[in-house]
Amino acid sequence: MSHCTRRPNDNTKEAAHADALTTVKSQEPHYKRLELALLLAVISLGVSCRLIQVSQPFIDAYSWRQADVALIAENFYLHGFNIFYPQINWAGNWPGYVGTEFPLVPFFASLLYLVYGVQDWIGRSVSVFFFVLSVPFFHLLVRKVFNQRSAWFAAGIYTLAPLSVFAGRSFMPDMAYLAFSIAALYLFTHWLEEEKSFFRFFVACAATTLAILVKLPAIIIGLPMLYVAWAKYGAMLLRRQRLWAFAVCSLLFPLIWYSHAYWVSLSHFPHHMFGSGALETVSLDWYVNIVQQALTSVATPVTSAAMLLGICLPAQAKFGRLFHWWLVAILLFIIVAGQGHRHPWYLLPFVPVAAALAGYACDFALSRIARPARWKTLFLGLIFFSSMSYFSFVYLKPLYEPVAVAPWRAGNELNRMAPLEILIAAGDGGDPTCIYYSKRKGWHFLENFGAAPIDSEQAIAELERLKQRGAAYLVLTRHQPWWWSERYDNFWSYLDSHYARARDAEDYVIFDLGNTEPANWPVVSVPPSKLTAPFQPG
Repeated sequence: MSHCTRRPNDNTKEAAHADALTTVKSQEPHYKRLELALLLAVISLGVSCRLIQVSQPFIDAYSWRQADVALIAENFYLHGFNIFYPQINWAGNWPGYVGTEFPLVPFFASLLYLVYGVQDWIGRSVSVFFFVLSVPFFHLLVRKVFNQRSAWFAAGIYTLAPLSVFAGRSFMPDMAYLAFSIAALYLFTHWLEEEKSFFRFFVACAATTLAILVKLPAIIIGLPMLYVAWAKYGAMLLRRQRLWAFAVCSLLFPLIWYSHAYWVSLSHFPHHMFGSGALETVSLDWYVNIVQQALTSVATPVTSAAMLLGICLPAQAKFGRLFHWWLVAILLFIIVAGQGHRHPWYLLPFVPVAAALAGYACDFALSRIARPARWKTLFLGLIFFSSMSYFSFVYLKPLYEPVAVAPWRAGNELNRMAPLEILIAAGDGGDPTCIYYSKRKGWHFLENFGAAPIDSEQAIAELERLKQRGAAYLVLTRHQPWWWSERYDNFWSYLDSHYARARDAEDYVIFDLGNTEPANWPVVSVPPSKLTAPFQPG
C-alpha cells in the first residue's frame, strides 16, 4: 500500500478549509464597509464634542497659551505671511519676533482668515481638523499592534478622553503634533514591512519631521520607533543604512528650524523662546501630582484602571510592546521636563497610550467570555463608555468656565476707545488675553518682576519707565487680584493723583497715561467687521 494514500476525510477537510477561505474573502468588502462606517461614527462623535462652544473667545482654562498662538496667527494675516518670523504684540515698540516651534497651526489659521476674517472659531477648528486626522492613524496603529476589537475600543477611549477633547478644540499646536506623532508611528511600522518602498519611507519621514517641527517634545516617539526597529532587526539595526537615513532625514529640518528659532530669540526683543525653562526637574510631590493628574483628569480613572491591566497582559504581536515603550518615553520626559508639566497639555501623548492599552484590556476581558453574544459585547461596552463619559464630563466642565473674562472685556474696551497707533501696558501677569483682544501692541506690565511687584514704589517706577517708552494706557484687571490688595495702596494713590481713569468697570480699570504721540511704526487694527461677535460667558 502506498504511503501517499490519503485518508477518506482528508479531501473533505481541504474542501472545508477552501470554502472557509472563500467565505472570508467574500465578506471582506462587507467588513471594510463596516469598519469605515464605524470609523466615521467615532470621528463624528468626536467632532461633535469638540465643536461645543467652538466660537468661545480664548478665555477658558488655556487662555494665555491660545492668546499667544492667536497673536502669531493675526500678525501673519495683518503683516505678511512670513512663517520664519512669528510675531507677538507684547514687545512694546519692537516688532516682537519670537522663537517658537514651527508655526504651522497659526499659519494655517491665518490663511483661513483671508476667507473668514479673524474669528476665534477658526483657530479652534484647526485643532479639530488635526483630531480628525489622528483618529484613522490611531485606529490602524492599534489594530496593527493588537487587533481589530482593541482598535475600536481604543478609538472610542481616545475620542472621549477629557484632555483629548479639550486640547482638540483649543487653539494650540498640541493636537497637531500628536496627530503627526501617531501617523509617524504607524507609517514607520508600515514602512518596515516593505523597507525598499521609497514612498513609504518618504511619508514616514515627513510625518516624523512634522511632528517634531510642530512641537519639539514629539521627539520622544524616537524610543518606540527604536523598539520597533529592534523587534524586527535586533542588534543588526545598527547596520541598517535605511534606518540611519530615516533618522537623518527626520531630524534634519527640525534641527535647522530650532536653530533658527533660537537665533531669532537671541536677536530680537523680547528675546523669548517658547518652551524655555521646561527642562527642569521638580520636587517629588510635584511628580506625584503629575502622575495623579494623568491617571484622573487626563484619561479618567476608568481608562487608567483598564490601562494598568493592559500593561500587564502578554504581548502577542510582533510590535506588541510599542505603546509600553511610548509610555516609558513619556515617563522619562516627565522626569526631565517636570517644570514644563505644570501645563496639563504636556500630558497629551499619554492619552493615545492609555487608550491603546485600555482598549487591549477591554478586548482581553471580552475574550474571557466564551463566545460572547453580540448583545453582551454591546452591553459591556455601553457600561464602560457610559462610566468614562461621566468622568470626562466631570473633568471637562470646569475647563470651559470663562476664567479670563476681565482681560477679554478690558481688551475689547481698549479696542473700541483707543487710537490705532497707541501702546498699552497690561497688568496681566503674562497672560496676553487683554493685549490680543485690544488689537494693540504693548507690554506685560511688570513681567520682569514675576507675578507681582515687591512694593508700590517698584510698580510706580516701572509704570513711569513704560510711559517714557510710549505707553498710553494702563489696564489692571481682577483677573490678577493682587492689584486690589492693601499692599499696593500707595500705588493706587499715585495712579489716582497723576492719571485719569478712562474706564472704571467692575472687573477692570483703564488709566489714561496722557501719551498722545503715536508709536513709531505702523500698527494695523482689525476692522470691527472682521471680529467675532461678542461672546456672553455663561
